[in-house]
Parts: sequence; C-alpha cells; structure tokens
Amino acid sequence: MEDKEFDKLTPEEKKARFQKAVDDYNSGFVEVDYTFRSVASIRVEEAMEDAGRVSEEFKPAQIKVIYEAAKADLNLEHYMNPKFSASHMKFIMEQEMAGKDVTWLPIGKILHRSIVDKPLTRDQIRRIKERMQRAEPKDSVIADLHEKKKEAARVPKKQGQQKKKGER
Repeated sequence: MEDKEFDKLTPEEKKARFQKAVDDYNSGFVEVDYTFRSVASIRVEEAMEDAGRVSEEFKPAQIKVIYEAAKADLNLEHYMNPKFSASHMKFIMEQEMAGKDVTWLPIGKILHRSIVDKPLTRDQIRRIKERMQRAEPKDSVIADLHEKKKEAARVPKKQGQQKKKGER
C-alpha cells in the first residue's frame, strides 16, 4: 500500500490494518513483495540459500520435517543435508526440542556423538536411542529393577546339559 493511500485512511482504519498485520504475523505470516508468506517458509528458503541447496534436492518427507523444524524455530543448518533420511531429521528435531546439543549428544555415561555430521540409518538411530535410555538416571530403584527384569526376560536362557558329578 502506498504511503499516500495510507495517509488518507481514518485513524480507526489505520488501527484495524495494523491489528490485522499483527494478527497475521502472530499466526506465522508476513507480507513480502505484496504476497503473504509464512515465516517458516522464509526461514527455510534462507537456510537453503545459505547452505547452497535447493528444495528439489530434498524428498517431500524431508521437506515436511524441515518445515516442522522451521515452525518450531530450531536451527535449520542441521537439516540441510539431502542425504539425511526423514527419520534421521526427525531424530535431530526430537533431540533439539528436548534441549540437547545435537553436535555433542550424550550417548551412554561417558560417550558423546554428533548426530548431524553424517547420515544415520534407522538401526543406528535405534541403537543410539537405546544407549541414551540406558544412560538416563532412573526415577527409583524399583523402576530400575523392573527394567532389568524385562531385559532378562527378553534374553533366552541357555538350555544346557546337566553335568555329571566331578565335571566342570
């Protein structure tokens, strides 16, 4: 809208226009070059440009995760690798939303690993999650005992031969 046109509006109309702009912004939209765009789409576009990537390099599932991360106001730099699977990107997003540093993620009691350096398979992600879960402190001793019982129940018992007297 031109400045001249805006000056001709009454104070109530100006206030209404301003309120609409504020509401649009709070809903995640801004006006860029006379078009409404979501703030997330602008962030994704800028992140791809900074990384030297284009959206055609990514699969639709990956793009969906990238937009979710943009809406959550996460660091999009970690998602700009088209070799990362959508499940890997979701794992990165889960960890960032939990407030963890994905470049130095604690796995186990003393081991740390970056989950954004190279692509991870679903199996690697599963193993990392298991290690992280085992390393987390338990709420109580009873909860720890229940978990150990479940693990013991999953491991099949060895069915061996009975030993004769004098055998080792």
